[in-house]
Parts: sequence; C-alpha cells; structure tokens
Amino acid sequence: MLIALVFSGIVLAAASTSAAGAALEGTETEIISEYGNQFYPVITEDYIVWQDEREDNFDIYMYDLESGRTEVPVFSGSRDEIDPAVSGTHLVVADDRRKNFDIYLYDLESGKETQITTDSKDQTEPAIWENTIVWTDRRNQHLDIYMYDLGSGTETRVTTNTDDQTQPDVGENIIVWTDTRNGNDDIYMYDISTGKESPVVTDTADQSKPAVDGDYIVWEDRRNGNLDIYMYEISTGREIAVSTHSSAQKDPAISEGRIVWTDSRGDGTNIYIYDISSETLKTVSTASAYQSNPAIDGNKIVWQDKRSGSMDIYLFTAEEPAGGEASGGEASGGETPESESEAKESPLGSFIAATSITMAYFIVAGRKKKN
Repeated sequence: MLIALVFSGIVLAAASTSAAGAALEGTETEIISEYGNQFYPVITEDYIVWQDEREDNFDIYMYDLESGRTEVPVFSGSRDEIDPAVSGTHLVVADDRRKNFDIYLYDLESGKETQITTDSKDQTEPAIWENTIVWTDRRNQHLDIYMYDLGSGTETRVTTNTDDQTQPDVGENIIVWTDTRNGNDDIYMYDISTGKESPVVTDTADQSKPAVDGDYIVWEDRRNGNLDIYMYEISTGREIAVSTHSSAQKDPAISEGRIVWTDSRGDGTNIYIYDISSETLKTVSTASAYQSNPAIDGNKIVWQDKRSGSMDIYLFTAEEPAGGEASGGEASGGETPESESEAKESPLGSFIAATSITMAYFIVAGRKKKN
C-alpha cells in the first residue's frame, strides 16, 4: 500500500537508504592514462572527447571509437581550450587563443574549424544538439545564455535577466540552465520554437547542473541537505525524485531515457545508471577510487577516473539496454523490501510505504558541468 503526498501536481518523494543496485553487464575499457589529468569526457556515437592537461595548459583530445585510433589532439594551442561538448560529428569548445574565451566549432570528420563567437568578453560552457549551440556569455557584464543556429547563422540572446544564468544544455527544442534570479540556484528552460522561458524548479535550496534529453530534464538538487538527482517530465510538468540516498549524488547526464550520475554511497565515488522505462537502478563502476563526471550516449558511458592516481578516461559498453529490465515487485536497487512499511527508492518517486489504508495511489509515467 502506498501513500503519495501531492502538492501542485508534484509527487513528493521520501528519501531512501536502500541498496546500491546490481552491476550493469558489459565491458569496461581504459581509454587514456597519459601523464597529467584528463577531465570532463563527452561522447557521441563514434567519438569520445575530453579536456586534457598533459601539457602546461588545457587542450582538447579525441578518441575514434569506430577505428579504435588512439587519442588525437583536436585543439592544442598555447592557450587553454576547455568545456568540450559533442553532437554527431560536431564538437564545440571554449578557446582562449585570443586571450578571452570564444566558442569554436570543429567537424570531427572533415577537420574544419569555425569560430562561432567573436565578442571581447568570455563565452564558455558550450553545449550542442544537432544545429543548435548554446553557451554562457559575459558580454553584458553578468552571465547570460546565448544560442547560435548553424543552419541560419543566427545568434540569439536567450536570457536577459540581470542575475547570472550559467550551465546551459540543449535538446531538440529545449534549452535549460542554472539561474540565480531568485537568490539561489534554480533551473529554468526555454522553448526554442515559441521563445517562451519558464521555471522548472524554484525550491529555496540550490538546484544546478541541468541536462536535457527528449521529454526529460535532470539536475542535482540540495533540498534534502545533500546532493540528490531529480527529474522533470516536460510533457506533464511532473517533478520526480530520481535518487534521494543519504549520500551525495551529482553530475547527472541523460540519453534515451537513461540517467547516469556520480554517487558516493559506496567505496569511493562511483557511477550509477537508472533506466526510466524499466525503473531499474544499476552500478556502472564501483572501483575503490574517485569516478566522476559521467556522460552517456546509447549503451556507452564515459567518465573520469582516478584509480591510477591521476584522472584518466574510462569507457563502459553495456551488453544490454543500459538500464536493464525491471523485475516485478522489486525496489529499484534490485532488492525486494522486507515489508510494505519499508521505504524504497524509485526514480519515478520514492513513495512512502504504509501498512494501513491506501490514501492515494499514483502511477507516475515516465550532459561539464564543472564543479
């Protein structure tokens, strides 16, 4: 029997301290273990890209998954190149070659490079989806979100609020970001087709590092005191607690209905994955070291990993759909509660179990950023 508390159409979830989840089946591969640190990996179908400090500055390197070719420097000038993001064969970075950060586009197949922004102030934190590039921009003294359409060559200022907007991400028709206009970090979104801006979550605690894919927005959330993962379903307006374990969960990324994040409930900080449709939580990497900043594309997951003493890049290729199949009656961690009164974690709402009369029963349908 389940009691669900509902306010303004939002299902409030009870925190859980339940199991870590079964291990995701697949193959783990060390992609790079060079001298120095490799950070913030991103992945698309055929390429892994990351920020690399093997030299005296930050460069951008690439690994070709199709050919298995070893890492190749993409941007390696004397100044810093940071914040890589990929979509298809398009790579965007923030590049300091002009002694301020601009956004550059690089075609991973043709090798063609294009400068997107030329303003004398810094533009950083780019994200890309197909032909749409977004970034954080300082040209108006405070930080705003801007957008560039590769098809039309048109640049658009997305936010005009005098407080800071940062950490943008972009999906098919939605831009999301972290917004400080209410005195703390909240999540806002912008509909590209309508030009309408709207809040996603404005809780008095901090919400940050949003990522968007399809109908879902995910972020890290501090409303329970530690960092948790929350999700918003755009089509229904529902906010859903994905992971509310008493330890910290952060750095969420999402692809095709699968959410990955950094999780500190085990030995070290590890990578976890949740499949929205099957309601299954699994572990991706549980090495007794520091793994963080995961990214996901289909059945491939990448992250930065400190098991060898410095930050390296690892890849996990799942043998099954990355979330796996749900087992009826089980908690999301793959363990059956001992009784109905035991709270369980579910990224579609960690409902409060009760042995008394059911008061309400609801079936809830289901990318850096830098620390």
